Amino acid sequence: MRPHLHKLRGQPRIALTRLRGQHLLSDKAAVAKIIAAAELTAEDAVLEIGSGLGALTREIASRAGRLVAVELDPLYADALRKEFEAKPRIFVIEGDILKMRIYDLIEAPYKLITNLPYNITSAFLKKFLIEPPHPRLMVVMVQKEVAERICGTTNNQQPTTKNPSSMLGLMCNLYAECSLVVKVPAGAFSPPPRVDSAVVKFVPYSEKAFSAKWGFEIGIAEDFLAFANRFFAAPRKKMSSLLPKPLALKLRATLAGLRESPDSRPAALSLVKWVELWKMMK
Repeated sequence: MRPHLHKLRGQPRIALTRLRGQHLLSDKAAVAKIIAAAELTAEDAVLEIGSGLGALTREIASRAGRLVAVELDPLYADALRKEFEAKPRIFVIEGDILKMRIYDLIEAPYKLITNLPYNITSAFLKKFLIEPPHPRLMVVMVQKEVAERICGTTNNQQPTTKNPSSMLGLMCNLYAECSLVVKVPAGAFSPPPRVDSAVVKFVPYSEKAFSAKWGFEIGIAEDFLAFANRFFAAPRKKMSSLLPKPLALKLRATLAGLRESPDSRPAALSLVKWVELWKMMK
């Protein structure tokens, strides 16, 4: 399927600025790790977001059967479009991915690879984990601390308990198997950001696998997330303090039944316990 270019024209042309948070990946070892994690074959269709000067784009193009690259900056997009104009299965599109419909870009099955500005990480992950068509694999560069919260790792890369410390971590692990690929120092980018980064691999659950794992249909997952968000909105407070008295008493009793402290705060519960709590509080 050719991307619906007529639906993507008219995106605002914004000059590259630091406000956008764009840092171009220049480290070849990091690029190689990302490409390896994506497990690309000639049969794959790939959606790349934030192509920049093409460090990842060229590697993807040499391995995948089809590539749709989306870049917000018009200068970068024009340069890549000229570079790949003779390649009939490579499409470079200028635009803001958060304002686009995935259906207009690519069909399933596809893989997603991105090194995107960190200020849109939450909105980006929510879009691709919830909005169809879903990728069957995602390789995403995020801020190191965000990766650690998502994947349940510490500074020495040892697994910890999968207790989500934020709504982002809870959402990601609800929809996908998440694993840390590699940590990437600030010096791997030009210009270097003020924080270190990490690459996370997401393998989203199919509808069948989601239901089998969590015991409810993926179509009502947002109801569960809305329930959890009520508590993560005030993560330092006892969960029971955020509810009116009758519900607070029920919550405390339910937590005790789950062998959790009635005074628990959101980060104390594993994702499995969160799902059980939601079902019992309905």
